[in-house]
Amino acid sequence: MSKLTIFILLISVLLSCTGNRKTEITLNLIGSTAPNPELHIGQTTYPLEVDASGKGLLSLEQEQQGYASLKLGKERIPLYIEPGKSFTIYIYGDHACGNARFEGKGAAKNSYLQQEMLNRPQLNYELDEQAFLQQLDEHIAHKSHLVDSLQFDAPFTEIEKKRIRFSTYSALENYPLYHAWSTGNKEYTPDSIYLNRVKSLIIEDESLMELEEYKTGIASLVYLVSTYNQKEYNAYKQLKAQMSYVLENMHNPTLKEFLINRFTYNYLMGVGIDEHTGEIVEIFNTHVRDTAYRSRFFDCYHRSLRIADGQPSCDFTFTDKNGRAYHLKDFEGQYLFLNIWTTWGLPCRTENIAWEKLAAQFKDKNIQFVSVSCDKERSAWERTIRKDSTLSRQLYMGKDESFQDFYMIRGVPRFILIDPQGNIIGSDMPRPSDPAATHILQELLNDTPKRR
Repeated sequence: MSKLTIFILLISVLLSCTGNRKTEITLNLIGSTAPNPELHIGQTTYPLEVDASGKGLLSLEQEQQGYASLKLGKERIPLYIEPGKSFTIYIYGDHACGNARFEGKGAAKNSYLQQEMLNRPQLNYELDEQAFLQQLDEHIAHKSHLVDSLQFDAPFTEIEKKRIRFSTYSALENYPLYHAWSTGNKEYTPDSIYLNRVKSLIIEDESLMELEEYKTGIASLVYLVSTYNQKEYNAYKQLKAQMSYVLENMHNPTLKEFLINRFTYNYLMGVGIDEHTGEIVEIFNTHVRDTAYRSRFFDCYHRSLRIADGQPSCDFTFTDKNGRAYHLKDFEGQYLFLNIWTTWGLPCRTENIAWEKLAAQFKDKNIQFVSVSCDKERSAWERTIRKDSTLSRQLYMGKDESFQDFYMIRGVPRFILIDPQGNIIGSDMPRPSDPAATHILQELLNDTPKRR
């Protein structure tokens, strides 16, 4: 065999090996109308073009690997992408979660991740602090044992156990509110033993930043330990407490930058432009240099300007239980107070109690209190309002996300106040349980009788 032939064969082998490092993801939508599928890997989004038959193909290079998610409408399917391990996803119907099937070399881990997502634990928030912590530890141990039993490769098994741990820790942030609600002890606050345990879980490990669960878990833990003694919801005071904790207690520069970016961005997303915006932008500029973080933050800033106080509200089409459509113009001449909520959210149900009291307090004034459900399923909303006849005017948002996009709504409950001319008074009003909400309405409506 000549040297030239050997050289050509060697090049062919090398090219073949390199080609095999690509990963092809094939999507088959069967009976699904999910719009614009997208693959998310880290901070990068890859649109997945689907033809008329519901089929699409995405080819990824070697460096595009690790945990990812497939977004279809409002749903996300967790994925794990490995070089050279292509797979096909079959999705049946419009509900992707629980209706996906995987085939191919990369199928095993992705099938596991879907089942892990569906088998989230039903936690008992009535338990006392120590019992609740033990419940989480037992859940982590059970899930970790399951991963071991599946005999995946060692690197995946190790990182998956860490992902499970921090995914579970996010429940710690919910415990104070959920425990108070489920036990009826509205004055409950975590004790020092619970808080010290939470603090011990704040582990600074930059290598875990590839995990969304680690980033979400760390942010949840910092949020809890920094704001636990604040009795009333106040976004600005919470942000200040979060910033102080991060700057005084965190040491890893990458993690500090991530947390400062996350908390300031979430404030801007939730509150929008207010009297504290200048200070928050200054904090962000001082501590955040990452170009992707900065691009997202200032895009949010400019979008927030359009929902600043005094700007015109967007129109909407919401329907009542009988299917009648309501638009912004239907409330012209009256103040309009909107409660954006879901039937399944505990914070939403908690605030609904204060909301109804507030509506009763101002029933003779020129204001409409309107609750708007953004539940995925209309039937869930209809069941809830049938059960509770004390609820004030109830409307359903539907699948059109333009209103949520305009107001940058990423979490509920969310409260929006619009003046009689259709201009925004507050795109993120204080919650009804906050005395500030009552004070704002009293100042606006003190001399404004109800329109006849």
